[in-house]
Amino acid sequence: MSDGLIDGMARRRLLGEGVEIDALVGGSGPPLLLLHGYPQTRMIWKAVAPQLLQRFTVVAPDLRGYGRSGAGTGFEQASKRVMAADVRAVMRALGHERFAVLGHDRGGRVGYRLALDAPEVVSRLAVLDIVPTAEVWAAMDAQTAVAMFHWPFLAQKTGLPQRLIGADPLLFLHSELERMAAPGFRFDPAAMADYAAGFTDPAGVKGACDDYRAGWEIDPKLDEADRAAGRRITAPLLVLWGEEGSLKTTPDPLAVWRRWADDVRGHVVPGGHFVPEEAPDALLAEALPFFSDT
Repeated sequence: MSDGLIDGMARRRLLGEGVEIDALVGGSGPPLLLLHGYPQTRMIWKAVAPQLLQRFTVVAPDLRGYGRSGAGTGFEQASKRVMAADVRAVMRALGHERFAVLGHDRGGRVGYRLALDAPEVVSRLAVLDIVPTAEVWAAMDAQTAVAMFHWPFLAQKTGLPQRLIGADPLLFLHSELERMAAPGFRFDPAAMADYAAGFTDPAGVKGACDDYRAGWEIDPKLDEADRAAGRRITAPLLVLWGEEGSLKTTPDPLAVWRRWADDVRGHVVPGGHFVPEEAPDALLAEALPFFSDT
């Protein structure tokens, strides 16, 4: 793969929870951790990073199993608890014991898991186009299963998903991106090339499958254990979702999040699932004042 650079940021390779995590670091000011989602890399932040760098020390890693970062040997090592430990170790290595988090898709799940597991670490949290994993599985019906078929498909443990995707990984990648974006949206060519490089690597496909296997086998159980114990997200929480994104059939995403967090605000934004790329101005209009309010 290329270096996956964003203007104003330098590449660092740091130790996570037993694997190396490849990250970009830049800017100055309070620390802000950016976490990407599936099937992408840190290049999702290309359109918003220049403005964020003017106010914050920004850290944008490739998640475990994605892009240039290492991966564990089994799906158990792709749980959001382990991924959260990865990024906490990265931030600690950079000298940041407490920081804000902005996560899209799978990165949002890592972010809220970190906020539940280590509330003393997360000062503020923003999640993009998600509700908690346990809520997704509990609400899944026939219509949702078709619209989000990759959830049960990638979660299969037989190795079948890798074999099928491996027959034409670019076809699968492009169909996934097109399916989840708003009609007519075109991704930045440099970002698309980075996603393609990661997803045509068999290790990258396995990393994504392990992520979703953990998302079925482990992550909802962690959520339910927190709910049973009364643990909640105490950091202020900003929730944004695309008008044509994953939550378009969820009647009230904020009401869902209020079952999990004490201080929730947010609203719908234009575009589809890929908020940082499809609605960068709307994201910045909310994220800059939210993360600046200390």
